Amino acid sequence: MKTERIMGIPVDNLTYANIISDVSHYIENNRKMTIISVNPQIVLDANEYPDVISLLEESSHRIPDGIGIVFVSKLTGGSIKERVAGFDLMLKLLAYADNNENSIFLYGAKPDVLEDAKRQVGLKYSNIKIVGAIDGYTTLSDEEVVSIINQKKPDFLFVALGFPKQEQWLARNINRLDVKIFQDVGGSFDVLSGHVKRAPKIFIDLHLEWLYRSLSDPLRIGRIIQVPIFLFKSLRYNWRASDK
Repeated sequence: MKTERIMGIPVDNLTYANIISDVSHYIENNRKMTIISVNPQIVLDANEYPDVISLLEESSHRIPDGIGIVFVSKLTGGSIKERVAGFDLMLKLLAYADNNENSIFLYGAKPDVLEDAKRQVGLKYSNIKIVGAIDGYTTLSDEEVVSIINQKKPDFLFVALGFPKQEQWLARNINRLDVKIFQDVGGSFDVLSGHVKRAPKIFIDLHLEWLYRSLSDPLRIGRIIQVPIFLFKSLRYNWRASDK
């Protein structure tokens, strides 16, 4: 697995198949597999959060979750050819857990979203053991959340608190958690639950899912300008680094 750096942030040249093939190794050897998304927003904002950078540096799998990441890699002579979408990867991990009768724990999202996400997992993946779930609006302390998760000992923990909260929470607590496979999944519970519709297939195929989501949600409208800013800043960063 080759690691590249975009504006100093590590991102791995991975495919869905690479990641899924690693899961059994980590589970069988009782090792922690930390799957963290790297997208344009995270690259642009990560320097404001040293704990997020530390988490990325220490994580086992930093996925290129954004077509902007793929473009910059190609334009700078990198080897990343494929976007690994966090939501699609979560579905593949759930399918793996279903096939192997693994256990999962869900942490994050609104209470009603979380309940509907649990229901959908139960309907679609009948062999998965959902050993627990805590919504993202809980008043429980980190210590209490960690204690509850550790009592259940899930194979997979999906954290849906949004950037940067989910990464900061993992950075604070990952060493205390008795879990094998971790993934930060942002708003994936909203889509999984059916509360938010995913982009039509044509947008996904054209790598414009980010645009559809931005236009569909007034709170995300600023993301439209974020992509060209990311491209400009990351290419400028690379040019300056190559001149030194």
